[in-house]
Amino acid sequence: MDKEDGCENRPPMLDGSNYDYWKSRMSAFLKFIDSKTWKAFLKGWEHPVALDIDGNKLAILKPEE
Repeated sequence: MDKEDGCENRPPMLDGSNYDYWKSRMSAFLKFIDSKTWKAFLKGWEHPVALDIDGNKLAILKPEE
């Protein structure tokens, strides 16, 4: 198998000249992992927040280890 094709446990490689091919293969790879993975990709990620006593949002940041 060619290195750039990837497989079910390794994502396809992007070498800078094959973006359209890579994009379709990467979306198939993420969907193959789990439907929740694909939904998380579409929805995006947001920092966790907490509310202070006034109802204002506070970012919860952990110190770097």
